[in-house]
Amino acid sequence: MAAQKYAELVKPLYFRGNFMGARANARLLTFMTGDKLCGLDMNFILGVYDHPGDWAPNRGSHVHPFTEYLLFFGYDPQDMNYLGAELTLAMGEEWEIGRITRPSIVIAPENLPHCPLITEKVEKPFGHLHLAMSAAYSGERATDKRGDTDGTKYSHLFKEFKVVPGPGGADAEQLMTISGADGLEGYALNFQMGLYKAAGRWQEGPHSHPYDEIMIFFGHKTDDMTCLGAEITIELGPEHERHTFDRTTVVVVPKGTVHFPVTVNRVEYPFRMARVGLAAAYESIPAE
Repeated sequence: MAAQKYAELVKPLYFRGNFMGARANARLLTFMTGDKLCGLDMNFILGVYDHPGDWAPNRGSHVHPFTEYLLFFGYDPQDMNYLGAELTLAMGEEWEIGRITRPSIVIAPENLPHCPLITEKVEKPFGHLHLAMSAAYSGERATDKRGDTDGTKYSHLFKEFKVVPGPGGADAEQLMTISGADGLEGYALNFQMGLYKAAGRWQEGPHSHPYDEIMIFFGHKTDDMTCLGAEITIELGPEHERHTFDRTTVVVVPKGTVHFPVTVNRVEYPFRMARVGLAAAYESIPAE
């Protein structure tokens, strides 16, 4: 069988146990750095969390030399409005406490101290997607808590997702979308997550973007995060090279790369797709 031109853009994701040692941290996670994402200037963690407590005990607050986005969502296969947990996250050198009770994204700007991150209550296993705008992860401990705020200094960095109905059919039944141009304080990110339940071809045709993008396809079975629950074919390049997968996968879409259509060949269990674009506004250029 001849080698496929775009095979390196389709990456199965492998999950491992908690690597921080704290029970409140991820029970299962996958960690992808830029060198595994075809050189993109980002890294991400996708995980399952199901225990209360401090995610990194005794480590206090830390900073990064890049912007980081912390996304919290539930694994309910019927409704993306449900988070299933309550968390607190300290922001700034003052350790101002922000509360997370619904699916949300939190912006941690470059060099802004953040954490401790504490899961206060868990009803059901929930998800966290960490998006860092650097090919490699790095950080250092910040100073101890200094000063106080009125409780609202950093509240603009906490954004609850608004879940809306999707097109339905083979396309998303529910969607949540946010971007730098619409709600994300001008930051260079556009993000969408969808809940999918049916087989068929998605409506959107072949297109490209003037920025890098990744698409993460994952399932809801929190005891086996490699299980996607569906078989999917995505077409890549002007040649419409077909790639089919049936496990949790990230598709890397470098700037200018033609991709789509997507065909869901079969569905055994609802699944999700998270689209991450490295620009403040979504822009799609139809392919010829």
